[in-house]
Amino acid sequence: MKVPLLCWFATSLSLCAGTLKFDEVTKEIRAGVDARIVTSDFTFKNATDEDVIIDRYDAACTCINAKIKGGKLVYKPGESGVIRADFDMSLFSGTVDKSVAIWLKGDPVNKPSIVLTTHIIIPVLVEVEPKTLIWEVGSKAEPKTVTLTMNHDEPIRVTGVSGADARFTQELKVIEEGKKYEVVVTPSGTDKVGMGVVHIETDCTVQRHRSHRIFTVVRQPLPKAAEAAKP
Repeated sequence: MKVPLLCWFATSLSLCAGTLKFDEVTKEIRAGVDARIVTSDFTFKNATDEDVIIDRYDAACTCINAKIKGGKLVYKPGESGVIRADFDMSLFSGTVDKSVAIWLKGDPVNKPSIVLTTHIIIPVLVEVEPKTLIWEVGSKAEPKTVTLTMNHDEPIRVTGVSGADARFTQELKVIEEGKKYEVVVTPSGTDKVGMGVVHIETDCTVQRHRSHRIFTVVRQPLPKAAEAAKP
């Protein structure tokens, strides 16, 4: 179940929501370059003079496995506990925020008492910029360039570049072997709408950084009002 994050954040600022007191509701974790699972533990205490019951807890992403230590849901005054969130990072890179919502007994269905957020920083070993190349219908079919920068202590080499659409050709340029490359993409024409994908393979030893994609798009021109509104 997804609940607006602004509501979660406003609720969690008090750290205790009147019942359970968490040492912290937001954590930052720097993951290793090859880390697949990242674990975040949130410790709490019942600082009230009444029993507190955790009714349910829900992650905002299927990549999260959340659990309460010992499966304990009822906490007497003074008792402590731990909520652990394991994040599967195998499909992610860069910076992501992942949250777990906690409903205590009596909470409205759409308003959990607490949200626990983990800010995860995952190294980007192969930086692709830009990830999408866009031409407008009727524009000049000129080449556009994507830059690949390798952010690793060890060299990462591009081993292959291939396109899924014959309307776009690709040329690989080596700027600095193992460190920096350019992929020049040229459409055969821009007379009609089209979309393709350029696949880039590297010899990176970390599996999730080995393959990358560049999207190529020929689209209808944007309305002038929409174009003027672009930042």
